[in-house]
Amino acid sequence: MKERRSREETMQPSKPLSDAKVYEEHALKELREAGYRITMPRVQVIRALADTKVALSAYAVHDKIMAADGKIDVVSVYRILSTLQEVGLIYHIGVVDGYFPCRLPDGAGKRSELLVNEQTGDVKELKLPEGVITLIEAQAREQGFEPSMIKVEITGALISKK
Repeated sequence: MKERRSREETMQPSKPLSDAKVYEEHALKELREAGYRITMPRVQVIRALADTKVALSAYAVHDKIMAADGKIDVVSVYRILSTLQEVGLIYHIGVVDGYFPCRLPDGAGKRSELLVNEQTGDVKELKLPEGVITLIEAQAREQGFEPSMIKVEITGALISKK
């Protein structure tokens, strides 16, 4: 016989979702809207990236999935990373040759700035100010080029506060 939940149990406010879970749900929604099927390998790659603070190589993503008892080959990881980048859900950060989740809302990841800490590898994403975007787009158009994405990568270290 099933026990009935008390009214208090069902009225409890739900816990807020973690940043990783929010990113996972957002990524799956965006993939569906872009016409992609949701497969277990795609979910595994999204989960591997969802909670990272550093850019991960394709091999690091693969290792993270395998360590969590997942099953995927490296070629599939590369293909899925390419799809996620195409949809705008991750960045490829050239200075470290790694992948990082795009957590900025409303497509702001196509106009972003990434701070990469050379000491720790931590990545912080920021939305580029409109004035900077306008200047960059104007420069590109002067050269007969129409930008589809603007991504600025800045490497350095945290300034110690005294």
